[in-house]
Amino acid sequence: MTALIYLTGIAVFALVIYLTLELAPAAPTGRLSEILTPADGVILTGWRKSLSPLDKPVSRWTPAGFLRKTRADLYWAHIGDRWNDWNEVQFTSLRVALAVAGFGLGMVATAEPVFALVGGLVGFQYPAMSMGGVARRYRRHFIAQLPEFVQLVSAQMSANVSMEEALRRTAQAQSLVGKWMRWVLQMAQGRDLIEQMQREAQESHLPELIGMSVQLEFIRRGTAQQELMGQLATSIAADYIGSAEQRAEKVGSELVIPMVVFYFLPFLVTLLAVIGWPIVQNLGAM
Repeated sequence: MTALIYLTGIAVFALVIYLTLELAPAAPTGRLSEILTPADGVILTGWRKSLSPLDKPVSRWTPAGFLRKTRADLYWAHIGDRWNDWNEVQFTSLRVALAVAGFGLGMVATAEPVFALVGGLVGFQYPAMSMGGVARRYRRHFIAQLPEFVQLVSAQMSANVSMEEALRRTAQAQSLVGKWMRWVLQMAQGRDLIEQMQREAQESHLPELIGMSVQLEFIRRGTAQQELMGQLATSIAADYIGSAEQRAEKVGSELVIPMVVFYFLPFLVTLLAVIGWPIVQNLGAM
């Protein structure tokens, strides 16, 4: 056990040295070059720079599905101005480094592999829980605001305004969807606006947004655009109301077990104690 503690300490020390020393790695290529050298020329700093040696093995060995989920969560965290400039590989490198640090601290503090594994698991999961909570919150806000945004676009088009112009005008709304639309407009400079919306929707991995962007393409190709946009607004609002009702029913059924555990069982135990304690005393007196 003592040897295992020493080996763990050496491994953690080696990792810290490896991450903090100024090394001169070979010039990265391919996907890694995009990660370490962003297109806008921003130089990596702070944790991202320190953890950059882990990016190559992480990008190579991490499952693609895992990285896609992390990328989707980071997309919505970026919408909320959190974890800015981080990508899925850098974030996973952070999780790996914290997992190793948690395992090492657990071994040094407790000398028990079980507690060390728990420490490693906490170090690996905490960043994902923190960032995932932010992403879920902004997803919910976005979905809640999407029906109103589409209705505003429909109202603009009913005044004989083109779809693109209606989207530009409605993007000035001070809402999360308006903020997302302003980002789409910024990225669509010199490009087709609807196609850029579809690309951003795919990046977001949000089914409601993907469906809306596809429907907008069909509406643009149609003839009765105003009527079709009105139907789309009604459909999105109905879908949101239906999903909200389903969530409310699900929450109601999920509250049954906590109510039983935290209300009924303590009440039952208290009632049995009140009734049974005199009986126990009488039996003891006999």
